[in-house]
Amino acid sequence: MKRFLFILLGFITLGLCGVCVVQWQREFLLNARIDEIIQQLIAENKLRIEFEEKAMRFEQEIARLTTLRAETEAALLDATEQVQLLNDDQRARGYSIAVLMNETVKATAELDAYKQLAGEGADALKGRNSEVTAQNAAIEKANANIKQLVEERDSAITKLNARVLEYNELVEKYNKLAKER
Repeated sequence: MKRFLFILLGFITLGLCGVCVVQWQREFLLNARIDEIIQQLIAENKLRIEFEEKAMRFEQEIARLTTLRAETEAALLDATEQVQLLNDDQRARGYSIAVLMNETVKATAELDAYKQLAGEGADALKGRNSEVTAQNAAIEKANANIKQLVEERDSAITKLNARVLEYNELVEKYNKLAKER
């Protein structure tokens, strides 16, 4: 009977050893799985931080582009206002030119009359011609100013269009990144 009890005790001991081995193996697998999940969590946190940094950079870029756009729009409004003022000025000068032309025609008629009455009409004609020449020079200068302002306005509009395209591309990129999150 003693022998039977020793054998039974040996089997029980071996059974307990087997249970310990099974528990150790299960604990080893669980710890390996926990380590794997921790590594995945660390990688996901790194990606999240990178995306947050990118989003912050994009927000700063959007703010910068918004500021540039506002500045460009303000410059465009100023240029448009100046062009409008020059157009109004040109219209007023056009009216003045018409009035001056009428005066010139009248003066020419008077000059012809003076020529007939007196032989000194040539000097008066030269004086009047110099006035008309000065007026023509002023008109040419105004035209040059208007052309320059129109070119500046066109340049500002071209720059604004380019900025708007860049802004739209940036917004599309930002939207794509936001959708991927």
